[in-house]
Amino acid sequence: MNVKLLTSLENFFDMVGNATLAALTTRGNADKLSETDPKKLLLNIIKLGHESILEHITLTYRIQDISRGLLQELARHRHISLSVESTRYTLKKKLDDADFMCDFMDKLSQREYKIFAAYLHAIAPAFDTLSNDELKNGLPEFFPTNLILTLNIRELRHILKLRTAPQAFQEFRFLAYDMFFAIPYEFHYLVKDCIYN
Repeated sequence: MNVKLLTSLENFFDMVGNATLAALTTRGNADKLSETDPKKLLLNIIKLGHESILEHITLTYRIQDISRGLLQELARHRHISLSVESTRYTLKKKLDDADFMCDFMDKLSQREYKIFAAYLHAIAPAFDTLSNDELKNGLPEFFPTNLILTLNIRELRHILKLRTAPQAFQEFRFLAYDMFFAIPYEFHYLVKDCIYN
């Protein structure tokens, strides 16, 4: 799994400024923006539970090599935007790519390796006659995919609260921690209270 935050540090500062202005606007204090400490104000907003203000801060991640099973879990979160690699257009290319297949097969557990080897053996005779749509219906959930994910800090807080807990799907726990650590350190205060201890 590879997680990269695409939102720049400059954009982060701008969005925190926008959220600060939004919070001040709700109290009729927009004119006090220059004398307001954004971190102090936003931490107070979080403490008071007025997290809708945090929706003004959005993050975009590039996430590579996660399982389709994790994608299914991630898609259950409603306040996110996903652009996912299409198996319709990429599956046969991936299955034909020896380097991709070797890397993928090397990452599998023995049990997963046996399942996928049996799958490949079963489809081999019909590979050239099956469409990508027909092939993808038989893919195991551990087959990898790539995506771009955009969400706001409020939804990220929700995800971190649920998905860093020990009972969460392990691969999702790894993703949640990677998303947290991809955030510039100076902005960890926006979400660090949501990490399971």
